[in-house]
Amino acid sequence: MWFILALGSSISFCFVSVCDKRLLSFHLNGVPPLCLWCGVSGMLYGSVTLAVAGVPAGTAWQVAVAPICSGLLMGSGVVLLFRGMRIMEASRAVAIAQIAPIFVAFLAMVFLGERISLVQWGAIGLVVSGAMLISMRLFQITPHDRLRARASVNPSVGIGDRLAGLTGATSLGPPLLMLSALCSGGSFVVTKAALNAELPALTAFAMQQTVSGCVFLIAGWSGRQRLLEAVRQPRVLGMLVFGESLMPAVSILLSVYAYSLGDASLVVGVLATRPLFVFIASTTLSQVRWRLLDETLTPKTLVVKSISILLIVGGVGALSLG
Repeated sequence: MWFILALGSSISFCFVSVCDKRLLSFHLNGVPPLCLWCGVSGMLYGSVTLAVAGVPAGTAWQVAVAPICSGLLMGSGVVLLFRGMRIMEASRAVAIAQIAPIFVAFLAMVFLGERISLVQWGAIGLVVSGAMLISMRLFQITPHDRLRARASVNPSVGIGDRLAGLTGATSLGPPLLMLSALCSGGSFVVTKAALNAELPALTAFAMQQTVSGCVFLIAGWSGRQRLLEAVRQPRVLGMLVFGESLMPAVSILLSVYAYSLGDASLVVGVLATRPLFVFIASTTLSQVRWRLLDETLTPKTLVVKSISILLIVGGVGALSLG
């Protein structure tokens, strides 16, 4: 059952990633408006769920604090992911950020008493190799990108977004995404520790989402005017409601329940198939006829991405089963 839940979470997150990239690149003109929307959404359904589920009587304070720490890590990780996706193509960004299982393996070894076998060390090497390969030749500047770079000089745009439009800023992508993966990995381990202490999955989800919503709200407050302008467009509002409110909640809830039923290393291995689904979706949606995303579609680039993603997914699978 945990496998089905984790796979459903991975596929759901694929739609979220596609919406993230489309909104960041074409509609919201920066990261803060998207963070603000996610913050309001997360605090809303997190607090409502917490009011319904509650915290069981007699829960130790250490257990109750765990989802709060998890929410802080998750919120920080997603904000960093948004920054990285603003700079890089969706398929590359998601693949690099999906090295989180490496950090999960190390953190679980230290804090949850899990052990890493020789096979798993080899799998870690595959994941690192795939992440390094997909990070190469990061970005090819196009006229559209230059226009966005000029537009980003606008004082109303945050400094992080201005950096995202400049050629030299592309080197910031992999470090931001790796830091995002570290935060995500920490969030996974802390959540699993709380669930191991028999905190109900729904309570853990509610507390985690409420706190991460606060992080998003702080990170996105400067984008409130741009968000108000964007939601006046029905298409943008639809993507925000479906792709940034409904689907993330479904995906995260599925992953939390998967963690409550299966081992952390196995669940995170299935969740790491996300880059494969994102690669298929982003490549399809970047076809000339549709052009909903701006992925590079040269044969060489597609081959490099395919090999990189197979290394990452294969390595994570071996890491889970080893």
